[in-house]
Amino acid sequence: MKPAFDIFRKDLLGTPVWMESVQDSETANLRLTELARRSPGEYFVVSQETQEIVCETPARYFDLVIKIDLSLNC
Repeated sequence: MKPAFDIFRKDLLGTPVWMESVQDSETANLRLTELARRSPGEYFVVSQETQEIVCETPARYFDLVIKIDLSLNC
C-alpha cells in the first residue's frame, strides 16, 4: 500500500521540512504527537490525495524565544 500522508515540520523561518510518509490518518496523528514530544515545534500532515493540511500542531512561539540574562555585568 502506498503512503497517503506526508508529515512536515516548519523550520525557524516557517519553511516546511519533510519528515516522513505514512499510510493512514490514525498513524499520521500518532506520529505527529510522537515527533512533537521528542522535538517541540510546529508540525503538520498533508494528504497526498487532496494536497490539503489535514492535521497540525498549534503554533508554539514561546518555544523559540531566546532568554537573555540581564544580570550580566559588562
